[in-house]
Amino acid sequence: MKLEAVIFDLDGVIADTVELYYIATKRLADEIGVPFDRTLNQKLQGMSRLSMVEALLGDQANEWTDEEKVALGNKRGEYYRQLIEQLTPHDVLPGMLQLLQDIREEGVKIGLASSSSNASFVVERLQVRSFFDYIVDVKTIKKMKPDPEIFLKAAQGLGVVPHHCVAIEDGEAGLRAIKETDMFSVGIGKHLTDLQPDWLVHSTAEITWSELKERFEHKKAGLL
Repeated sequence: MKLEAVIFDLDGVIADTVELYYIATKRLADEIGVPFDRTLNQKLQGMSRLSMVEALLGDQANEWTDEEKVALGNKRGEYYRQLIEQLTPHDVLPGMLQLLQDIREEGVKIGLASSSSNASFVVERLQVRSFFDYIVDVKTIKKMKPDPEIFLKAAQGLGVVPHHCVAIEDGEAGLRAIKETDMFSVGIGKHLTDLQPDWLVHSTAEITWSELKERFEHKKAGLL
């Protein structure tokens, strides 16, 4: 079984931006007087902006109008945008640049399936845009993670069937989305243990091209 494409999430997988999301969202949470911590920040990764705001508001969500929720989401987006202006290639997570290089050298296609409206800006700041054969335009996605639409769209854009793809995620919503497809799933972080990805790693530094290929081939051969 040939591995033909690797599809990446962005935040927390390639880009060291999860902490920036925390800072931006914590600023908003403090302004409106709702509790927020890093555990919740991790759960919000990959959600649509509206879903993120509603999860942040929790029991208070019904007290806000849809227009107010949109405004809150836009405000948090602006706070985040200010932070990512400072990104440099040094903010690529450990091991990811080498992984992208190794995949490219082998002629395997590379896609990006990020829920972030800032994805193109971030990959440009990180200077990794040239590695990607296809980047999903999140504005074309009707159902956000945990729906699998964005990953299936990435595979379609790459011209590869899901069965021949690997997808890499660090968010709960994103991993749930991958597991709804026929892709080999890689989950980053012990918080994903209960979701049982095909390969669970604790950091991006653990993911090498040689082991990824081996695990994919064993899974497809029914050896894992």
